[in-house]
Amino acid sequence: MIWSQLRRRLWRSSALFAAILLATTGFTVLTGTVNTSRLQVTGEVDANFRGAYDILVRPKGARTAVENERGTVAPNQLSGTNGGITTAQYRAIQAVQGVEVAAPIATLGSTLVSNTAQVDITDLVDRSKPRQLIRLEPTMLADRGLSSALRVSHYIYVTQRPLIGLDTARSTGPTAYFTDGTALPPREYCDTGSLEVQEDGTKKRLCGASLSNWPDDFGGFRTPPFDVYGLLPDGRFSSGGSDPQYATDRLVVNIWWMTTVGLAAVDPVMEARLLGLDQAVVSGRYLRQDETADLAKKVRLPVLTAARPQVDETLRVTLGTVDDDLVRTIPGTRSDVLHARLGKAEAAPSGTRTFETRPPQPDPALETPLVIFMFVLRSGLPRYDTTADGGLRPVVSAAAPGSWIIHGPLLGGGGTPSLIFDTAFRDVELANRESMLSAEPVGVFDPAKLQGYSELSRVPLETYRSPEAEGADPRSRELLGDRPLAPSSNPAGYLVSAPQLITTLAAVPGLLGAKAAENAISAVRVRVADVQTLDELTRERIRRIAEEISTTTGLDVDITVGSSLQRQTVDLAAGTLGRPELRLSEWWSRKGVAVAIMEAIDRKSVLLFGLILVVCVLFLANATTAAVRDRRRELAVLACVGWPRYRLAAMVTGEVAVVGLAAGLVSAGLAVPLSRVVDVPAGTSQALLAVPLALLLAVVAAVVPAVQAARAHPGTALAPLVSPVRRARRTRTGHTVLSAALRNTRRRPGRTLLAAVAVALGVGAFTTLLTLTWVFHGNVTGTLLGDAVSLRVRAVDTVAVAATLVLAVLALADVLYLNVRERSAELATLQAAGWGDGALTRLIAYEGVLIGAAGALAGAGVGLFFVDRFAAAVPATAVAATAAAALAGVALSGLAAVLPALSVRRLRLSTLLAQE
Repeated sequence: MIWSQLRRRLWRSSALFAAILLATTGFTVLTGTVNTSRLQVTGEVDANFRGAYDILVRPKGARTAVENERGTVAPNQLSGTNGGITTAQYRAIQAVQGVEVAAPIATLGSTLVSNTAQVDITDLVDRSKPRQLIRLEPTMLADRGLSSALRVSHYIYVTQRPLIGLDTARSTGPTAYFTDGTALPPREYCDTGSLEVQEDGTKKRLCGASLSNWPDDFGGFRTPPFDVYGLLPDGRFSSGGSDPQYATDRLVVNIWWMTTVGLAAVDPVMEARLLGLDQAVVSGRYLRQDETADLAKKVRLPVLTAARPQVDETLRVTLGTVDDDLVRTIPGTRSDVLHARLGKAEAAPSGTRTFETRPPQPDPALETPLVIFMFVLRSGLPRYDTTADGGLRPVVSAAAPGSWIIHGPLLGGGGTPSLIFDTAFRDVELANRESMLSAEPVGVFDPAKLQGYSELSRVPLETYRSPEAEGADPRSRELLGDRPLAPSSNPAGYLVSAPQLITTLAAVPGLLGAKAAENAISAVRVRVADVQTLDELTRERIRRIAEEISTTTGLDVDITVGSSLQRQTVDLAAGTLGRPELRLSEWWSRKGVAVAIMEAIDRKSVLLFGLILVVCVLFLANATTAAVRDRRRELAVLACVGWPRYRLAAMVTGEVAVVGLAAGLVSAGLAVPLSRVVDVPAGTSQALLAVPLALLLAVVAAVVPAVQAARAHPGTALAPLVSPVRRARRTRTGHTVLSAALRNTRRRPGRTLLAAVAVALGVGAFTTLLTLTWVFHGNVTGTLLGDAVSLRVRAVDTVAVAATLVLAVLALADVLYLNVRERSAELATLQAAGWGDGALTRLIAYEGVLIGAAGALAGAGVGLFFVDRFAAAVPATAVAATAAAALAGVALSGLAAVLPALSVRRLRLSTLLAQE
């Protein structure tokens, strides 16, 4: 009988078959797409989740308040962590089971090394003049040229008159003796210098332009260098009356300045295992683990030097020639008088030269190549305030810029780095007060040759990579010339350079002393053994190891595996050397990003599965209800002849189940080729799931219609398919089409509710797409790893939402069409009473819009619920998106009502009245 019923109502069976086929096939292919996207995302995470190390161990209290609040690790986190982990704690970390590599690093601080610029001024010499003065004005540039510090001018006096040099062997007392035997008593502001033979044969001293003693002048402005050169008849240049055999063809002036470099100590064996530092050595040899230093016994510090500088620092030299009238007065003039004259004198510009800071290099003047450096400084970490928009503002240090130099070793004569007087964001202290130290370079390493790890999830290797910050707004990017802000030679600056001198931990006691070396380790970077993927078991094993390290040592422990870089906005205050206030974007490491991505995708997949199943059930339930209602008279007859209720319910359920089974089989056959067309790898096992799924959906959708058929009383079932007559209520005379449509939506509340729920789910799905996208980025927004996978997820979401909206529109259209069929006689009566086709069309259209509006509002509420559920907040952007989704739902409802409304025009009054 089931088969005969399906054949007799072939059009309805076909519609039901098509509905189940469409829903099941779409669901199978769509879930295959979601699974594919999830596998791709997981694969991307598995390929990029791991940085150089999995766990970062720092001293107790090293984790800043900003890190605790935002779940991040600052890029400058090692620059201000100066020791705090003891050797015993490090050994305890090594002993934890599951630790593959534990690489310690001791950030010893920073130090000053000299740079020299050789300026060739031969072409500036006018050989037609008897004497001339060339001025070199050095300026230190940093912060991409935004910060500038003028250094003391350098004067080069060139004369064609004979020069008589100082006899240094005899000039041991107050009297100055010269190489021609001349002896001169001490004279204020003229205690050094050569003698120049004048045109009349007299000898006058060249006193220079200094005002004070060398050690008292930090900036060197009171003691400008004043070099004297003789221009010989053969065109060569001799220095200060020296022996002509040492004369040179070119006049090259050396300008030296001090720059800051970082100094760190590592365990060479562990560093090689963690990062392959031994393979990054480009010349010389690698450090040996047992290499030590003892400065007291003149055992020099063994170091690797960086192959490239880690600071943004440029020396710009402006060249000029001083007026000849002033030059003629130089011989015999006291240095204080000449200093005043030169301070007011203008120089004719003669061009500029620029010189970049070089990495630390051995001093070629020494017999044994050494790097000479000045004491050791330790910088603290910057502190932050939070801005109104959630950004960070580094706090300016209370100490005056460069004040630490006053209590340190003497750096007079312009030896003090000019850039240390820029705005300070860190506290600086002296860790070693030796005024002159020496290191023996054993090799040169190139940071670019370190072992590569994922660029998406790298934890900043501050040991070898200097931090940078990009402009966060157009103004800042323009000021920086579309280049990132980089560290300068200011140890108190916001950005501090990475170490360019690497020594061994064994050498630290000889540098700082045994007591200070005992807890000199600043951090331990831990790599866990046998980590291949980031599954739940691996995450738990890493968590256990981190917990054991924390419990055993009492240190701050951060799990960095699965981390990715996330932008933080930093508002950097203006500097005292000219740099304006900048809004910067800095990469911080956000912990656990890979885990957050995988968990967010799991939630999204579950929601999509459930949402599609619910929409499928609603669509099938509506189609089945329409089929049952169309057979009310037939079911009533069967009830009159004695069919029990369970048999009626079984017949309806069986018919729908047969259709569902057939649709499932066809869907299984279509799933594989269709998935290949859309490039979704769906296997046979996944395609065969369409059969039980279609059967289950059909049976579930038939439950309510079957119960309705079983409960129907024969007498009620044989009544006409019109609404029962109800007692009229007192109403206002007359009514509009809109009010009639509103009353009609209440006549079949169950059917209206079904259509409204379908629309609500469609609108809710659209709102949920925006919500989940926002939540997804709420977990991983701005991270390199998050951005790498987000594009692969959004396409799946769009397809799912589009399918949900299509099903919702079809469900609403089916409900409206069913209403038109059941109320055809009523509509014919209205037509006979004078209603035109336009009024009847608007009546049906209004019903669709009203149902759609109710469903759209409910769907908007569902979307807001998901925002609150997953994000714990409802931002203004989510509210605006929800409102737009609701309006789109109303518009789609109006579109769904078009065909049912137009079908009213095809009603024939004579035919309908004859049927009644």
